[in-house]
Amino acid sequence: MGLANCKNCGKLYNQQTHEDICPQCRQEEERTFYTVRDYLRENRRSTIYELSDATEVAVSLIIKWIREGRISTSDHPELAYPCESCGAPTQEGRYCKPCKDRLQKGFEQSKQDLIEHRDDHSRNAYYHRRNN
Repeated sequence: MGLANCKNCGKLYNQQTHEDICPQCRQEEERTFYTVRDYLRENRRSTIYELSDATEVAVSLIIKWIREGRISTSDHPELAYPCESCGAPTQEGRYCKPCKDRLQKGFEQSKQDLIEHRDDHSRNAYYHRRNN
């Protein structure tokens, strides 16, 4: 891949995969993950903020692991994180159910508008034949 600066520590490293952190920070992140995992085994009903406070791990890193599938929210019923749109708690994906529905409705409306707009143009379109 080439050289890159580590997102965490800023050091220059040889980026061989799509990782955005250096191997040293990656190892530290793995150790941190095991700390979080062990805490969750003992405290299944912890919220994401209680987990963050107890393990001193950033909420954003915990959310990253949830999205990667490394931490399962189905095993931990209180482990919800904020929706990226409205901030309401969700346990899967980036958006809560109401925001997903709103976005889906907006996409469907945009799709319908594009279809109608295309149909309007095709009715009014005409072509000239060039005589050469």
